[in-house]
Amino acid sequence: MSTNRLMTSKSTKSTMSESRTRLIIERLRPQVAQIFGYNALLYTPLAKALCSPELRIKNQLVIGQEGRALNVKCRFEELPIAPDCIDLAVLPNTLQQSEFPHQILREVERVLIPEGVVIVIGRNPISWQGIKNLIRQKRSQTAKLNRDISRRRIADWFRLLGFETETEINVSVTNNRLQNSQAYGWVKSLGQTFCDWFCSYYIIIGRKKMSTLTPIRPSWRSNKQLVPSRVAEPSVRAQVEHWFEQLK
Repeated sequence: MSTNRLMTSKSTKSTMSESRTRLIIERLRPQVAQIFGYNALLYTPLAKALCSPELRIKNQLVIGQEGRALNVKCRFEELPIAPDCIDLAVLPNTLQQSEFPHQILREVERVLIPEGVVIVIGRNPISWQGIKNLIRQKRSQTAKLNRDISRRRIADWFRLLGFETETEINVSVTNNRLQNSQAYGWVKSLGQTFCDWFCSYYIIIGRKKMSTLTPIRPSWRSNKQLVPSRVAEPSVRAQVEHWFEQLK
């Protein structure tokens, strides 16, 4: 499925523009090319469009709650997948569309193998689009709109679930134009800092870490005498000495 065709869908068109999609694909390309494995879990066809064709994992399972071009239709909070069998999970615009985003990450942690990779793509709530979405939420009383989740909260959830954040990428169209401009050094640096803070979208890449058990060796040095001397009674010593004399 091409990116242009994907952007015509109703759900994708309302959350992510075509220019930002191309920019996310450009940022993801070197990251996805370094991930290997056997099974990849792609949330909605948008994840497949963002990762292809750089994704080198052969078995790619596209899941979703509704729509076409899906391998499995299911709820993201209850995945019909066995534990410890997925090498990569890609979640674009997924957490903010659920009432239980933390439960979605719990399921991701369950199905990922040790050292498995999770990629979360979300809209920055303090960006221009995030502020407009917040205003629409306050004005609307009946419509159910997406709730944008900050990067800090995603990082907190990662720490609680045992994920180690490896890479954070800020996606900003203005920052991309600023890098190609002829502005002065300090102006460009200030502009990049501003764009990173108020970027449109963010990409967070985490890895599932497993705590290993460290065997503790017994401390024999502190117990040089396994049996205290007071245990050996005088009568026992006499019997032992008597038997040694008979052996001689």
